[in-house]
Amino acid sequence: MTIVFVSNFFNHHEKFFCDELNKIGGVEFHFIQTVQMNEERVKLGWGIDITTIPYCICSYGYNGEYENALKLCEEADVVILGSAPYEFIAERVKQNRLTFFYAERLFRNGLWHMFYPPTFFTVLKRFILPGRKSNFYLLCASGYTAIDTANIFAFNNHRFKWGHFIEVAYPEGRKQKVDDGRLHLLWAGRFLELKHPDYPIRIANTLKQKNISFVLDIIGSGEQEVNMRKLISDFKLEDHVVIHGTMRPTEVRQYMEKADIYMFTSDFNEGWGAVLGESMVSGCAVVTSHGIGATPFLVQHDVNGLVYETANYGSFERNVLKLINSKELRTRLSKRAIETMLKIWNPKVGAERFYSLAENILTHGVPIFYDQGPISKAEVLHNNWFKDDTI
Repeated sequence: MTIVFVSNFFNHHEKFFCDELNKIGGVEFHFIQTVQMNEERVKLGWGIDITTIPYCICSYGYNGEYENALKLCEEADVVILGSAPYEFIAERVKQNRLTFFYAERLFRNGLWHMFYPPTFFTVLKRFILPGRKSNFYLLCASGYTAIDTANIFAFNNHRFKWGHFIEVAYPEGRKQKVDDGRLHLLWAGRFLELKHPDYPIRIANTLKQKNISFVLDIIGSGEQEVNMRKLISDFKLEDHVVIHGTMRPTEVRQYMEKADIYMFTSDFNEGWGAVLGESMVSGCAVVTSHGIGATPFLVQHDVNGLVYETANYGSFERNVLKLINSKELRTRLSKRAIETMLKIWNPKVGAERFYSLAENILTHGVPIFYDQGPISKAEVLHNNWFKDDTI
C-alpha cells in the first residue's frame, strides 16, 4: 500500500505519526512538503531538516520534485491532504480515489465568512464537492471540525476523530515533579488575545491573596506582553511569576515535566492545541478551555483533567482552585492523563488505526470506526456542549 501525506511543511506535529506509519510492513510512505517554513516558526523550534528524513520529498525550490510529487499523489493508493494546494488531489477527485482531508476548524470566525465569494469558491472546490464523494473522508483535527463541515453538508458519516500526535516516549525516563514546598503552575503559548494570557496572572493574584505558596512560569511572547507585565507589576507578583520568553518545544516539555498544573486558556479560535496533549503526557493536572479543538477529544472532565467554560473567568478560577486545594485530585488526574496519552492518543495507535481503516476501505469498500480515540466517529459538536452550571 502506497500512502502519501502532503502538507505545507514537515514539523513536530506530524513527525511522530509519520515515523510510525513508515514502520508498518507493506507500506510505502512519503511525506511531501510544499512550502518552505517561515522564519517565525523556525525560531520557535518547529524546523526539521527534511533532507535527513528518508521518506520526505520537497516539492518546491531549486531541487524541488514538483512533477514527481504530483505523480505520487495521483498514483498512490491513499493520500492525506493537509494544508497543501488542491492541485495535489485534483486528479484523485476526478477519479474518486481514496483521499483523507486533514483539517482543524474551517470557520473559526463564523459560518458567514463562507459567503465571501473567494472563500465560498475555495470551500466549494476543496470541501463541499469532494466531501460528497464515496472515497473522500475527513480527519478532524478539532472537536469542532465536524460541525463546520456538517454546516456545508460535506463528509456526512465520513468524519473521524484525529489530531496532532506528539512524542510520548521518555528515553531517559520521566522526570519527577519538583517538591520544594511550592505548587508549580505553567502556561505556554503566544501572547495573543485569543489565548487569554491574562488569566494565569489573575489567578496568580488570587493565590497570593490566599497565602498559597506557588510559582507561575509563563513561556512565550507576543503582542500582549506589555499588558501582561503591567498586570504582574500592578498585582506585585514579581516574586511569584516569571515570563521566560519563547522556547523550543523540547524546552517547553521540560517545564511541563516539572509543573503540577497546566492551564490552557484559549478560546474557539484555537485550532488543535498540541500543548494540551504534551502537558497531559508530562503528568500535569490540566485545566483547559472547552473551546480548544483538542479538549473534547482528549479530556473527560474530572476524569483526566478539568474543563472550564470558554471565556468565563469565574469557571476557570473555580477549577484551578479545585486543583490547588486537593493534592489527591491532582495526582488522580495526572495519572489518568498519562494513561490517555500512552494508551490511546499516541502516534503508534494513530498510525496502526489509520492503516487498518485505509486497508478496510480499499479491500471492502467500507470504513471502520473505533469506539474511542483516533479513527472513532467525530460526532457533530456544538459550541455550547459544555456548561459550567456551578457559576
